[in-house]
Amino acid sequence: MESNLSVAIPCYNCKKYIKKTIKTLLKQTILPKEIILVNDNSSDDTIKVLEEIQNSNKEIVRVFNLTKNKGPSFARNYAVDKSKGDYILFMDSDDLASPYLIEKSLTKLKSMNGKSHDKWILSYTSYIQIDENDNIISDIIKGIQVETEEILGYEFLRNYIISTSGVILKKNYFYEAGKFNERLSYSEDWDLWIKVAALGGFSYLNEPLVKVRRRENSLSSNLKNMKDGEKTVLNQYDLEFIEEAVNKRKVPSYINTCDFVSMLFRLNYWEEGFEKLKCLSKSFDYYNIYFLLGLYYIKNQNLNLALENFNKTINLKQNHGAALNNLGAIYCLLGQIDQGKRLLIKALEIFPNYLDAMHNLDLVINKSNVTYNNINFTWRELRNTLINYKNK
Repeated sequence: MESNLSVAIPCYNCKKYIKKTIKTLLKQTILPKEIILVNDNSSDDTIKVLEEIQNSNKEIVRVFNLTKNKGPSFARNYAVDKSKGDYILFMDSDDLASPYLIEKSLTKLKSMNGKSHDKWILSYTSYIQIDENDNIISDIIKGIQVETEEILGYEFLRNYIISTSGVILKKNYFYEAGKFNERLSYSEDWDLWIKVAALGGFSYLNEPLVKVRRRENSLSSNLKNMKDGEKTVLNQYDLEFIEEAVNKRKVPSYINTCDFVSMLFRLNYWEEGFEKLKCLSKSFDYYNIYFLLGLYYIKNQNLNLALENFNKTINLKQNHGAALNNLGAIYCLLGQIDQGKRLLIKALEIFPNYLDAMHNLDLVINKSNVTYNNINFTWRELRNTLINYKNK
């Protein structure tokens, strides 16, 4: 059975993995209409491998060769422009798809729409991470299923899709959202998902139907650049618009306010966020209020008040990894190394891939002089399952 769906894959120096990726797409229980491979002027023999794949699968694989390197956003946009399907499945050139990815995604998307026309316009799934040798290196990384009016607020706060691979989107909404922003080198996928979220709902499949490969030199591994890209994306919007979207989420108002304050802090609106927290703290005993107050006091180098608020955080939520790391860092700065080390170890027991805690514990183990300049604080709550990044 064939679907009215095109697969878009940007290809750059991917000769090692692309055959595996294509193999998983050719084994779909519902085949795509076409698989479009765009060679982004690779410096290795990628184009030869792509042409081999095309020659073996002429009825379904189409290869396009760019004569200049344009980046993944341009390559994805180019692939969509060349596509014939009504739906687009995005995949990266080294990731792997479950045989049921297309069938289950389209089935749920169409089921959720029912008689309503295009209320739900995007589908994504949970996934697991693999290394260069296909070894699983993470637990299942999950998204969320929320109502259509809520998803924009959730996406503003955090990219719940994370991986482009496995996302299925109706092509007309891809164009209505403005395609991938080719001026962005990082967070360009999140930028698009936010714009799509303003148009309709996201269907989420709580099943790991994609394996996402984390490579030492992959684009998504550079954490610092991703943080800078995040700010660039958010700065496109008025704060009032973001706050309104966040407040549409069906959670208690104090949670919405805290989450919006977290965003204010990320955008360096520290005093504005602090004023909101002061009002909340008079009426609510909520762990995130104290965590955010702790961040504010770290920013102002008031270690005693930061310590007090992070302790309140873990009293209310004992497995709060970011608070444990920050407490450990503060104790180390205060010279209480054993206490700091104990907290850092506890954070790593809960979150084994926690980069900030790993860095701080290394400082302690190596008996380095701990200062504000070399200690790592964590400035937002952690995901339940951490993503593997490289902090270059």
